[in-house]
Amino acid sequence: MWIYSAVLLLVGLTQAESPPDETLDRFLNETNQQLAVIYDQAVLAQLLNELRGPNDLVALLEIEVTDDKLLKYVRTLTTRKAKFKRLGLGDTRQRRLLSKFPQLGYEALNDRDLEHVYALASNMSDNYHNVKLCAYKQPENCTLRLIPEVQTIVQGSRDLAEIEYYWFEWRRRTGLATRPQFVAFMDLYKKTARLNGYPRAEDYWFRSLELDGQETMALLDKIMHGLRPLFLQFHAHVRGSLRKMYGEDLVPRHRPYPQHLAEVFIGNAFRRVQAEWYVDLPSPEAGLANITQELHRRGLSTTQRVFWNVAEYFRAIGLPQLEESLWTYAQKVASDDDDRCWHKAWRYYALPRTNFTYCPLNDEERFFNMFEAQADLHYYRAASAQPTLLQEEPFPNFSDAIGKCFSMAASSPRFLRKLGLLRDAKWKELPARLNRLYVQGLRVVFLLPVFYVLDRYRVEVLAGHIQADDNEAYWRFTEHYTGATAPSKRTNAQFDVPAKLLMEVDDQYASHFLSIVLQFQLLKHFCAESGQFENGNPSKPLDLCDLSDQRGIGGILQKGMSLGSSVHYRQVLQTLVGEPEISIEGLLTYFRPLQDWLQEENQKNDLEVGWK
Repeated sequence: MWIYSAVLLLVGLTQAESPPDETLDRFLNETNQQLAVIYDQAVLAQLLNELRGPNDLVALLEIEVTDDKLLKYVRTLTTRKAKFKRLGLGDTRQRRLLSKFPQLGYEALNDRDLEHVYALASNMSDNYHNVKLCAYKQPENCTLRLIPEVQTIVQGSRDLAEIEYYWFEWRRRTGLATRPQFVAFMDLYKKTARLNGYPRAEDYWFRSLELDGQETMALLDKIMHGLRPLFLQFHAHVRGSLRKMYGEDLVPRHRPYPQHLAEVFIGNAFRRVQAEWYVDLPSPEAGLANITQELHRRGLSTTQRVFWNVAEYFRAIGLPQLEESLWTYAQKVASDDDDRCWHKAWRYYALPRTNFTYCPLNDEERFFNMFEAQADLHYYRAASAQPTLLQEEPFPNFSDAIGKCFSMAASSPRFLRKLGLLRDAKWKELPARLNRLYVQGLRVVFLLPVFYVLDRYRVEVLAGHIQADDNEAYWRFTEHYTGATAPSKRTNAQFDVPAKLLMEVDDQYASHFLSIVLQFQLLKHFCAESGQFENGNPSKPLDLCDLSDQRGIGGILQKGMSLGSSVHYRQVLQTLVGEPEISIEGLLTYFRPLQDWLQEENQKNDLEVGWK
């Protein structure tokens, strides 16, 4: 065995030391240039779609044309790429470039299967996004969308029968209705994986992470194991609150809580939160800060002013200053729904520019979103040092983690006091901090197990361990990992999986899961390096960390972002945080004051932890 390993090592060293190949170099340069032009056409088409709205026919036609152009070009590349890979030519960087070539994906299927898979994906997406529900006790009124109409109804309702009705009706219309389509889609996905060179479909599922299925699930399992103690304490507290609201008959002891009631309770944290919504907020008398109101009071309610305030924030941590022309050419998004409109940076590959689109800045969500959008802007510019094939993130949503890290730091009471958005010193004290951590925890801690279950279920299907429509297996995962159960027993006569897929049917959640964890890891590292956080020091907790004016951060950040996808995400992490793997420790450190409070409260109120 050791001889075999030594031979493999020798082969690896020989490959790593191979000289660059001139023919391959010309091919790669040509590919980078051609892809840059096509990608820019795609970006411009998507920008047009963003500015004119999702139903603009010209924008949609442009997107279709550029998609078709990219596909035709990728087909021409496939054979030549395979030849160079087979010959093993090139140095390490050239082989890295080859590995980042766009794949055919579904286009590897034959024409009949290709038409079928696109129709299935489109039908399930349309069903999820466009389905209309009939109003409770109003069968003639079937005009309600899940968001915002049904969501608003159930969040304001105290009628248990009404909440339960919408829970069942949504799953009947989105889950059961698409059951045969979901089964057929998963079969075609397995076929797609094989045709793209992946014998195991679960490896293809996680290809964007550059990990195989086993490695990815091991990483997710490790994070879930680390999250478990905090989640169990938080779950026990929420279950106790639901029991106060609905009684022990509906929320029995030692059992998972009813999913339809928990969804309403936890969902409130994603709205513009009010303290009175929660029966067991850590400190009701301290309340919750109204940042939106303070933004208007301070005159920080114009997008242009906030844009330059945030630009100065990033300049002061050592990132390049933004040029005035960027805002001059920024464009406002025409949106009918300001609540679902977000600022956005647009990256080009051949054109020497970036674009910025913005929304009305009428609340705190749009204020903090500005930090995320400008972080993307800096990421795109740093990564532009790489050739086209290596400018992408190390994995999807990696740059989102960076943006969310600084958005979270900007929401620190210390920074908001500096801006004059928090005037009272109480917001830095533990009672008010616990309220803030409680609401943030509802948004984060309960989301991770849901994301885990949705990927775990589909990976088990792809691996052939369960059938694609095994509803009972789905609920076993849901109860075990999320501590939630259906209002009444669900069997294989029903099918509930599609009802929970918040994205498209073939979007994996692992990158979103890892991005959420990574934002806390980044925050902990930058705060520790800048002296704003000290482990065990109650005067420097992580949730009060203020990164503004910490110039030492910019250089490290710029170096990490400039790597793009030229190396594996582990090497990018090593540059950014000094360790090669994503860790849950930052998240646990951030929420430690809340976990201590939850544990104490659960013991004091004799609330059982865990479930049978």
